[in-house]
Amino acid sequence: MTASVKIAIIGLGETSASIANGLKLAGANIVGFDSVKPKYPPIPLADTLAAAVVDADLVLSLNSPMASVKIAEEAASHFKPGAVFADLNTSTPSLKRKLASVLAEGSFADVAIMGSVRELAERVPMLVSGEGAENFIELMGPFGLNLEFVSNQPGEAAARKLLKSILDKGMAALLTDTLWAAKAMGLEDWAIAEITRELSSANEGTVQRLINETGKNPKRGSVEMGDVVEMLAEAGYESTMANGISLTLSHIMHGRKIPFANLSED
Repeated sequence: MTASVKIAIIGLGETSASIANGLKLAGANIVGFDSVKPKYPPIPLADTLAAAVVDADLVLSLNSPMASVKIAEEAASHFKPGAVFADLNTSTPSLKRKLASVLAEGSFADVAIMGSVRELAERVPMLVSGEGAENFIELMGPFGLNLEFVSNQPGEAAARKLLKSILDKGMAALLTDTLWAAKAMGLEDWAIAEITRELSSANEGTVQRLINETGKNPKRGSVEMGDVVEMLAEAGYESTMANGISLTLSHIMHGRKIPFANLSED
């Protein structure tokens, strides 16, 4: 069954090579193409993009957002009827919609990889949207991937990926800023232990508690951030995150509501 589905993967960087190798191990009939031929390709390579996609049932595009439209246009001219083109690059919803517009109706799938891909066996979640989403899931399902249908609208999977990036990258940046600030004060050992304790104790109620407290006490938080900035200035450190935190608190003080915050008295 799996070998009867021919998959072409365009671009063989770290992520796509990992996916390609996992699909090969799962028994996929797979061929790759990259304009810069890798030294040790994990799968057989076609000489041209056209040769890779011409009889493919599914094309996976993992290259760069800047090249994705050109690749989709070239692939579209060699597609066989009923084939699915899946763009797995991280890019904006508007770019995903543009990609859908250059392909045959019903053939585009917007796929968002919701984590790092080291091995296919890790079953990293993938969200799928677009008119070709259900066909993509049907073709890829037998290979054991963790696939979730979002909608038939291209870009809706990408939007969820980028929103999660605010959380993931923002939290990483906040932790980094806290550790830099702590180092300036000679408190980095205490800070890493406190960060670890705080994150380890988080549960489903933690999110609600944080947004409730922030929504109820933005002025108190703003005053405290002023003290933070003053303390760090005395230590010779300029926070990379303090201005953003203060701006968020200011918006709340001026009436901007936090979704799902419960501001009623306990």
